Amino acid sequence: MSKYTELIPNYNVTKPLFVQHVDLATRPLIDVSSQMQALVSAFDIDIAAGDQLDILGEWIGRSRTVMQPIVGVYFSFDTDNIGYDQGVWQRAFDPDSGFVDLSDEAYRIVLRTKIAINQWDGQNDSLPAILEFATAGSGLSMQIIDNQDMTISVWVFPETSIDSVSREILAVIRQGYLTVKAAGVFSGEVLYPSVGNQFFGFDIENKYIAGFDAGAWETSLNG
Repeated sequence: MSKYTELIPNYNVTKPLFVQHVDLATRPLIDVSSQMQALVSAFDIDIAAGDQLDILGEWIGRSRTVMQPIVGVYFSFDTDNIGYDQGVWQRAFDPDSGFVDLSDEAYRIVLRTKIAINQWDGQNDSLPAILEFATAGSGLSMQIIDNQDMTISVWVFPETSIDSVSREILAVIRQGYLTVKAAGVFSGEVLYPSVGNQFFGFDIENKYIAGFDAGAWETSLNG
């Protein structure tokens, strides 16, 4: 019946009233434990939603509200990249010009990044794992490039093409919420391949850079 009744020795297990008494005394403990586990799991960043994410944001130190209104992301018919499963529904009190409160999907990625920043040791070698954790589920990957002059550049690599990435996520990147950098370092351009998901380059071939007919020129996300 429970982990406690399973501990009853053979002599007593044949006594139904004894087993029922043990179950009656221990069942509330099991129920309370189950409810506490459910409460804790509700604040798992991978499944939390709505108010739970807002509370996580208070603990982590990042609000759902962004500095600048995000425009061009409301759901619309016959408009590329903001149709079904792409656009954000305009809520009752959202301004027509744009919205300032992130959706759960975008906010979850922002919180992941803030967690990574909070735990980062400041070393470039540890950046890849941090960025992989931060961008999980976003449809893109990122690389931080140290320009060796107290500035960094951010390279954004979509899984297929930049058009496949949510405009909300792109706006969040543009505003710097997914940038991991050391204190005192200036964040420069945010660049992405103009076509596909690899930059063009000579004498190098990897997941980020390719040669003719595969790599593309860089385009700035900053505008």
